Amino acid sequence: MNMQAENQGNQTFDYQGEQHSELFKLSFYQRDIAVITLNVTAKKQNWLNQDAIYYLDALLTQLAGWPLQGLIFISGKENSFVQGFSLSGLEQKSPDELYDFAQQSQNLLAKIRQLKFPTVCAVQGSCFGLGLELALACDYRLAANDAATRFSMPQVKSGLLPFAGGCHLLTQKIGLKQGLLMLLSGDKISAGSALAKELVDETLPRALLFQVACRYIRGETGSIAQKVKKGYQNMLANLLVRGENIGWLRRYLIEQVEQQIWLKAFDNYPAIKAILNLFKQQQESLPSAVRECFVTLFGDQTSVVLRQMEHTNREMRHQYYDLQSSDKIKKVAVLGSGFMGAGIAYITAARAGLPVRIKDINPDGVQKALRLSYLLLQKAVDQGHLPYGKLLQKIYLISGGERFIGKQTADIVIEAVYEDLQLKQNLIEESENYYDENTIFASNTLTLSIAEIASKAQRPQNVIGVHYFTPVSQRRMVEIVPHFSPNQATSQQTIAKAISLVIEQGQVPLLVKDSPGFFINRVLIPYLLEAYYCLLDGEAVGTIDRALQEFGFKNGPLAMIDEMGLDILVKALPKLERAFGTRFAPPPKVDYLLRNERKGRKNRRGFYLYHSRSGDRTQVDKSIYQVLETVVENNLEPEQIVRRCILMMLNEAAYCAQEQVITNLNEGNVASVLGMFFPEFRGGIYAYIEQTGAATIVAELERMVEQYGERFRPCEWLLQKARTEISKDTAL
Repeated sequence: MNMQAENQGNQTFDYQGEQHSELFKLSFYQRDIAVITLNVTAKKQNWLNQDAIYYLDALLTQLAGWPLQGLIFISGKENSFVQGFSLSGLEQKSPDELYDFAQQSQNLLAKIRQLKFPTVCAVQGSCFGLGLELALACDYRLAANDAATRFSMPQVKSGLLPFAGGCHLLTQKIGLKQGLLMLLSGDKISAGSALAKELVDETLPRALLFQVACRYIRGETGSIAQKVKKGYQNMLANLLVRGENIGWLRRYLIEQVEQQIWLKAFDNYPAIKAILNLFKQQQESLPSAVRECFVTLFGDQTSVVLRQMEHTNREMRHQYYDLQSSDKIKKVAVLGSGFMGAGIAYITAARAGLPVRIKDINPDGVQKALRLSYLLLQKAVDQGHLPYGKLLQKIYLISGGERFIGKQTADIVIEAVYEDLQLKQNLIEESENYYDENTIFASNTLTLSIAEIASKAQRPQNVIGVHYFTPVSQRRMVEIVPHFSPNQATSQQTIAKAISLVIEQGQVPLLVKDSPGFFINRVLIPYLLEAYYCLLDGEAVGTIDRALQEFGFKNGPLAMIDEMGLDILVKALPKLERAFGTRFAPPPKVDYLLRNERKGRKNRRGFYLYHSRSGDRTQVDKSIYQVLETVVENNLEPEQIVRRCILMMLNEAAYCAQEQVITNLNEGNVASVLGMFFPEFRGGIYAYIEQTGAATIVAELERMVEQYGERFRPCEWLLQKARTEISKDTAL
C-alpha cells in the first residue's frame, strides 16, 4: 500500500510500505529535510513495538536513496519522546525469534548511523530505553530544557540490557565509567545532566527545538569559536574512547564501577553481571554477544518476575487513573507542620503545582516546614531537575500560619497531627465550620479507625484516610482508606478526589480496608520488630541491616526504623496489639531507647548517627549496645537473621490476605515493593510466597514458634494453602 508523504515544498516522495500512521508519520520541511514524528496513537505515551522497528527500518531503506539534506526525529506527544519498548509482544517468542528481533533492532540503528546525510533527534519529554538508543544513533541530540525531559537506560530494571546497540553507543558517547553507571543503575537524568555528560549537544526551549534542529541539518549552528570548541571536544572524546580501550585502564574502570554497583545490588540482578561481563570481552564481538545475552536474560526467572511486576504496576496505574475525579483540584490545606505535614505540602506544591496552606498552632513549626520545602526544592535545582526560576514559583505556592484567617477555600484538607482520636475529631469539626460543604477531610492516621474519626463529623461522606509514609518525598505509595460507617460511608466522589490528588502529587494510590495499620505498616512492623529482637539477642546493628540488604532490601530494617521514628512506631503498637495480639507487642527494653531520645533521623540519633546539617546517615551509633545493656556476639548466620525477619513479614501479609485488607494480591506485590521496599526482583511479597511455597513457610514458622514463641504462629490462610499444596503433591 502506498502512502503519500506530506511535504511543505514542491517536491514529493512516495514511501512504499505498509500503513503505519498509528506509529509514526513521515513529512518534509522545505522539500529536503525529512521529519519522522513518533506518535503511537493508541497510547498516551510513545511505547514502541516490533512493528515500529520493522516499518522504520523499511522507511530508512528508502530514505537512504533520496536527495535529502537531513533527517529529524521528533515526537507527537507533549511529554514523551519514547517511553520505552513494549516487551509484551516478545513474551511468546522462541529463543531464535528473540535473537532475530535483536538483530533487526541493531540493523535499524546501524542504518541511521550509515545515512549519508545528517540526522538530528529533538527530544521533549521522556527519552528512555530504545528511545535513547535511537537518539544515540543520530549525529546530533537536542533536548528541551525542562523538568519533563529526562534520559534513561532502564532495561536493567526489567532484568534485561539494551538490545539495539545502546550498550556500546552510550559508553562511546559519555565514557566507559559514566556509561556503565547509567546502564547498570537504570537511573533517570535531567536534560541539564545529559548536557553536562555531553549526552546531548544542546538544551533549549521546546518552541525552538525544531527550528534549531533544521539549523544543525544545514550546518548553521554556532559561531566559529563554538565549532572549534565542539571539534576539540569530539577529538578529546575520541581520544578518551581509544584510551579506555587500553587493556589495563579498561579493566580498572570496570572494576571501579563493579565495586560501586555491587554495594547496592549484591548478586541479585543477573543483568548487572551480564552487562559487566560483556564489557570485559573483546569489543569487536559486542553486537553478537549482546544478542545472545538478551535471549538468555529474557528467559531468566528474575527477568520474568520483574516484567510481571512492571506489567502489574502499569495496570494498577491505569486502573487508578480511571477512578480519578473529573473535578479539578485547585487548592489544598495541611493541618500540622511536622516532618509529615511538611513533606505533604512539598509534594503538593512541587509536583502537583497546587497552592497549599500549612496550619499549625506552633509558628516555629510552620517556618521549619517552609524551610524544609525550600531545601528539597533547592536539592532538585542542584541535581539539575528544576530550573531556579521554577523553584521560586513553587515555593510561593506554599504559605502557612497558626490560625485560619479570613474565609479560605480548599478542595481537600489533610491532617497530619499526632495519633489522638479526639484531636483529629476536633480538627474535622473546626474544618467543617471553616470550609464549605464540598471540602474533603483526609486523615493521615497510622492506626486509628477512619470510621471512628468520621463518627463526629457533620459530613462523614467527605471523610477519608489518605496515608502517606515518611519520608514523603521518597516513599511513593499512598494508602487510600474509605470508611463504611453505619450512618454514612465515604462517598465515591470523595474517593475519586483523593485519588486525583495523590496522582497529581506524583504518588501511587492503593485502596485498602479501614483496619488498624492498614496494609503497608501492618506488614512492615512485625519485620522491623523482629530485627530489633535480633539486636537484643546479640546481633550487631550493621550485621542485621547488611543481611537484609543482601536479601534485596534497599535499606536494612533498623535504618528503616530510624527513618520512621522509633517514637512513632512504639506509639502505634498498643492499638495494633489490642487488634492483632502478640505479633505487635512492644518488645523488651524499647523504653530504654525512648528515654535516651533515640528518635532516628529527625533528631539525628537512633541506631545510627546522622550528619548535623545534611541529616545523612553516617555510621552505627555503638553506644546503642550500652543503652540496651546487650553484648554483641553475632551468633546468628546472615540467613538466620533474614529468615526470622522475613517470616514475620510473610505471615502478616497472609493475615492481610485472609482479612481482605487488600482485594488484589497483585496490587499487594506492587505495594510491598513501593511501600515496604520489598526486593522487586523477587516479584513482591505474595509472588515470593508462591515461589517459596506455603508448606515450606509454615514448616519454618512452626520451627520458629518452638524457638522464639507465639508471635511466629502461622495464620489460617497460610495453613490452608500449605494443605492444598501437599494434597496436590500427593495426587501427583
